[in-house]
Amino acid sequence: MKLRMQANSIRFRLKQSEVERLVTTGLLEEAITFGKDTTLTYFLEASGAVTAIHASFKNNVIAVQIPYEIVKQWAAGNEVGIEVSQSVGNRETLQVLIEKDFACLDKSAEENVDTFPHPLAGTKC
Repeated sequence: MKLRMQANSIRFRLKQSEVERLVTTGLLEEAITFGKDTTLTYFLEASGAVTAIHASFKNNVIAVQIPYEIVKQWAAGNEVGIEVSQSVGNRETLQVLIEKDFACLDKSAEENVDTFPHPLAGTKC
């Protein structure tokens, strides 16, 4: 799972096996260790207990909860991503985007392992 943050936005890119794991287990989790006692953990949770997508940050953990039905429909369909604009107060919002990770057109097959087929693969620009 790739994580990208910029300004007030956070984006997750998932490979095919990660999308499948999110549907079957309901959880994807990864961590980045910066040193002895410094780790940033981030996870996506598909849950039947939530009714809306919600992101939070507490104790060095980025947590995004997504209604299970939304994840299931997204995984089975052709939609690239799930996006929500979450109010964070003071008239500001946090953009949360969860996307299928497509193969890069200029990378080797080895570098594109487990990615989704790119819609423009095989076409000429």
